[in-house]
Amino acid sequence: MCSSCCSCSEVRCSAVFLDVSRFDIIPGSQRSEKYRVKMAYKIDVTQMKIAEKLIILNDRAVGMLTRLYNIKKACGDPKSKPQFLSEKSLESCIKHIVRKFPVVDARSSNTLFHQVSLIKQEILKSLSLYYCTFADLLDLKDHILQLLTTMDAAQFKLDITTSYDLTAGYMNLVINLVCLMVLLSRVDDRKAVLGLFNAAYELSNGQSEPTFPRLGQMIVEYDNPWKKLAEDLGPLNRLIQGSLTSLGTVYVRRNITADAWRNAQMLSLVASPQQILYAAQTDTIACEYLSLDVMDRWIILGVLVCHNTLLNDSVIANLWQRALQTGLAIRLFRDEILIVHQTVQSVFENAKNYSKKLQEVKDHYSVALQTSLTVHRDRRRFLRGTLRELCLLIKDQVGLLGPKILFVWMALSFSRDEVTWLLRHVDIWPVSGSKKTKHADEVADKQLPELLYYILELRSLVQQHDGVIKRYYSQYVTGYDALILTDIVQSLENLGEKESVLLSDFCADLSHISQDSIDLRSLRLDWFRFQAYVSMSRSSFTLNHDRRLAVTMNTTVFHLKMIDLIDEMLRETSDLSIYCFYAQQFETQLHQCLQLPSQSRYTISFAHICSNFRSALHDLCPEEKAHIVDRSLKLCNLVLDELAKETASVAARLCEYEVQLTEQLSPNNCAKLIEEHDKQKSNKNSNTARSLVMPGEESFRCSRDTLTLADKLQTALHELCSAVTSSRQVVVSDHIFAPREYLAQQLESQLTQSIQTLISSSEHPMRPCQLLASINAHMIVLQNLDTIVTLDVTRLFNSVLLQQTQYQDYHGNDTLTSIYTKWYLEVVLRRMSTGQILFSPHFAALIANPDYQQTFSPDQYTDNRELRALSLLLGPYGVKTMSEKLIWHVASQITELNKIVNDHRDALILARSCFDKPEKMRELLLQLSRDIKDRKQVPINGPMESVLQRVTIIGEILSFRSLLHAALHDVLKRRLPFLLSVVNDLHDTSNEHNLLVLSELCMAVGINTDVDVALVHAIRAQTKQTEPDEHYTLSCLLLVFIALSLPRLALTQNSQYSASLLASKNNLQCIALAVSTVANALFCLHGRNDVTERMKEFLALASNGLLRTSEDSSDVDMAKSRQFVYVVLDQARMQHHKDYTRQLYYLGVLDRSVGADFGCPGRSSAEQRSSEERLIDGIESAQQWGKLPSDWSRCRLVSVDVTEHGLKLTDASDGMVLDRIALLHIVQCVSYENCFGHFCVVFLVQKPLNKSIQCYVFQTSAIADADDICKQLGEVFNAAVK
Repeated sequence: MCSSCCSCSEVRCSAVFLDVSRFDIIPGSQRSEKYRVKMAYKIDVTQMKIAEKLIILNDRAVGMLTRLYNIKKACGDPKSKPQFLSEKSLESCIKHIVRKFPVVDARSSNTLFHQVSLIKQEILKSLSLYYCTFADLLDLKDHILQLLTTMDAAQFKLDITTSYDLTAGYMNLVINLVCLMVLLSRVDDRKAVLGLFNAAYELSNGQSEPTFPRLGQMIVEYDNPWKKLAEDLGPLNRLIQGSLTSLGTVYVRRNITADAWRNAQMLSLVASPQQILYAAQTDTIACEYLSLDVMDRWIILGVLVCHNTLLNDSVIANLWQRALQTGLAIRLFRDEILIVHQTVQSVFENAKNYSKKLQEVKDHYSVALQTSLTVHRDRRRFLRGTLRELCLLIKDQVGLLGPKILFVWMALSFSRDEVTWLLRHVDIWPVSGSKKTKHADEVADKQLPELLYYILELRSLVQQHDGVIKRYYSQYVTGYDALILTDIVQSLENLGEKESVLLSDFCADLSHISQDSIDLRSLRLDWFRFQAYVSMSRSSFTLNHDRRLAVTMNTTVFHLKMIDLIDEMLRETSDLSIYCFYAQQFETQLHQCLQLPSQSRYTISFAHICSNFRSALHDLCPEEKAHIVDRSLKLCNLVLDELAKETASVAARLCEYEVQLTEQLSPNNCAKLIEEHDKQKSNKNSNTARSLVMPGEESFRCSRDTLTLADKLQTALHELCSAVTSSRQVVVSDHIFAPREYLAQQLESQLTQSIQTLISSSEHPMRPCQLLASINAHMIVLQNLDTIVTLDVTRLFNSVLLQQTQYQDYHGNDTLTSIYTKWYLEVVLRRMSTGQILFSPHFAALIANPDYQQTFSPDQYTDNRELRALSLLLGPYGVKTMSEKLIWHVASQITELNKIVNDHRDALILARSCFDKPEKMRELLLQLSRDIKDRKQVPINGPMESVLQRVTIIGEILSFRSLLHAALHDVLKRRLPFLLSVVNDLHDTSNEHNLLVLSELCMAVGINTDVDVALVHAIRAQTKQTEPDEHYTLSCLLLVFIALSLPRLALTQNSQYSASLLASKNNLQCIALAVSTVANALFCLHGRNDVTERMKEFLALASNGLLRTSEDSSDVDMAKSRQFVYVVLDQARMQHHKDYTRQLYYLGVLDRSVGADFGCPGRSSAEQRSSEERLIDGIESAQQWGKLPSDWSRCRLVSVDVTEHGLKLTDASDGMVLDRIALLHIVQCVSYENCFGHFCVVFLVQKPLNKSIQCYVFQTSAIADADDICKQLGEVFNAAVK
């Protein structure tokens, strides 16, 4: 149907009604002759309103097809079909209705229809829409047949080349009628629905529904639609024959191979450069973009209903042959298709003397199977290149849309025909079992997305620059068409008065058209009416006798469409709403497109196709709007989601490859390479091939044609990103979709999933350093991706990594913080509590106890480097979360200790007052230290052992937390030096009260404070139900109990001190930190400011107990253990007071004369550098020249004490004082990192009466030790000055 016809009706024909009262309903062959008589004497040509009726009836037919289609789908789906048809109670009644249909007497059989009478109102309400649709169909069929009979009786002469609108409208009406009746015959349960409704109506009103007899007769007659259609339309074959005959040249010219298109240089703008600015037009301009699919339907369906006469015409027989060889199926409506050859054979088998024609049909079927796939594949290949050329040229020169717009409509129409042909044939193409896969590949077109992309791009160009088209053709119409048409009209003869007035008014209106004209449908309707007037046999004027007028008028009407009907032209030539009803093929093509790198850049076209789905809606079926809009939104969301997932998947594979490259640079891989190299050196005679790949080997290429996995992934990623970036937004049904946001969400999800996979790749979590390197590799890939897609990668990283600092992400899954926290608590610290892991202050890490076999190396998770990486991964908030979990366990241990203290309260109170009575103390200690038995009489540890065990656990937890805080402080000092300096200043200048307020802030940045406020809060939360005085008493007795229990450590061999580790095998060294931290927290909670008194009491009790133990035993091993207990007590004292002692490695001392540079020889004096930089240069030069060692492997470990008098250097192994440096002799103190993970401390000293300057150099693994020495020295110096 002509696109203009539908639109014209709204202005000039809105009041037109189908007045059929003057016509008698005459069946069969008598109809044409009787109408011919009445027409000759009673009806005026202008009152027939043929043009208006064709427009209205075609529009109503499409609406009725839409309603009938929805009923068919509803009845065919068990989920959506009327519920009454599935009820068991109505099953016998429905069978009776279908068997007796259409004669159903509901009142005569009360037993069968008893259940119907009970729910008759519900049945009427539920089935009324179905019944009314069939009744409307009956009414529409009558009107269509009446109009067709009227035109036949008036002896119209139809020619597609001259009377395009009239001929196309007539053929569309015939085909719509055929499709309606065929679709009606395919509706399941149609008899049951109509019969059940009529029965309910009859039971309610006492009589049958008025239209039911004729409606039932129609249903019965059209059970075999082709037979009945042949009876109804057979007598009207003259007009159908004339229409199809005129189509001969047009169809033959259109239905050709791609080679013929190439030879004719079809659709090429550059084939004739000299004519590129001339307007493209032909004598049959409207037929040039007429859909080949529409013409196939005209030919095949037209011949099927009038085959007795039409096949005798040689022209039509030729068209019939070509149409049958084009494909295997044609469209009825949407995805309802007609299997052509099978249907034709079934129709011809019932006709006499059709054996020859049957054989011809079979031959045509064989030809179609053999050739049609190749023909259509070549056409699609040709159209891909042609549309690409058109898009490039038009984007470069938008003005070409004016003169060459016909080429655009032709290209879009040709391409849409090939797309719809493929959709129809993919699922129905016959395949044998053995060749199913091969045939599926032959039918499917993996390069179809490219064609779809260029169709949509060409549509977009037309929509963006429609102003160019309107301006060009408004000037063309007024400047050329109006003038030449006026001359033609003035020279016409034999025109009737009304026809002359129509053309004169048409010419007059043309001269007043501008590009702002928004409604020119009235002019096009005048031309439609003129065609109807002059096509009757009674007319004295025919368009065939003056083809110049027909050609000019058709061309002018086409130009008018370019002014106000561009959107309708786009719908007519390139509407892809058919995909709404081929959802499965839509998804299949989408996934094929994503898997093929050469096509993946066109994936976005599937999202834009969804915006066409609204074109499938019709005003007569408003109930399907919600369904189609919902499907368009779901499919668009599916496209963008799948595109984003595939892009994220490729990016993830690239990340994995980048992680592999990062692992090649790891120390572990380096060790393997060294080991393999040593083996090859030792086996010189063996020709073993190298198994490990050297880092960087992937960059060496023997040929640029050989693609590596990374090359393929990069190519695929670029193609997918091109699809994402080709459209900033996709608008579907008033909804806006942003492809980049879909990608960002998928990348965020993929990064989170990758992190989870990395950390859980083995039995134990990945080492923090390795995980950090892997995440950095992911960041490199995503930053490269950002250069292609322009994503907010910073926001993406922040979103993902900030979630990892929480205990759970927004999906409720475990994060890095929760996984590492659980693992350190449940694995590392639990093994530490059993002595399998030791805390070494020397190495500032947790190390493995050599007496136990470990499945992992604790130092690889707890040294400063790993904990710095962990701090970077978790961030300050994640470290705070982990610290809170650790403190909660400490508070839990304190609660358990309070229970033990409460159980032995009386003995502890007595021991507190009798510590100077040896005999009484022995009795009390015996009471507190005895072993006890549980309910099953199994011996368990005594109270003292339990106390020591729990205090040790507290110390172990706090020691690990101190390592974690030191690492966090190191990280923040590098990342936020200015902010950290502000916190340090606040900490250094605040009084005791303000320090408590700032304590939480200081802990968050890794600065240690005297009172652990987090522990105070945790203890308060777990002791809310305890009276303050009672809890204070328990706290005092707890320290007494610990002091009394400490001497028992001297009785165990595991308490022996290891100088190389500064630790014992039972982690005794952690007790000092535990006692100091717990005491400060407990007595700060009570606010009595007596922590010093309580600590003095603790030291007195512990010292007294140790002295008593030394008197009772003189064993050598016990003496060694007792010495370490002394060290623990000293550490406890130092922990309570300000700890100005640090253990460093002593590298040596350099001597230089006053004013000499500590740099390497030959340094230019003109070089301007700061004193700190010159000092560091001097140290590094001395190390390069061998005057100082480079690392501490062979150096002495010393304790550096900072006092108000200066520095004291003591050998950590035997306590011997090595040197003392007065405070006033220290010239400068500098700390720095040597780029090898070690931190150096340098003191520049000039003693009196000595002309040389001495440079003392120390080294440590913790930046906190290096910085604290300089900081403490500054504090002491400032105090001395004041």
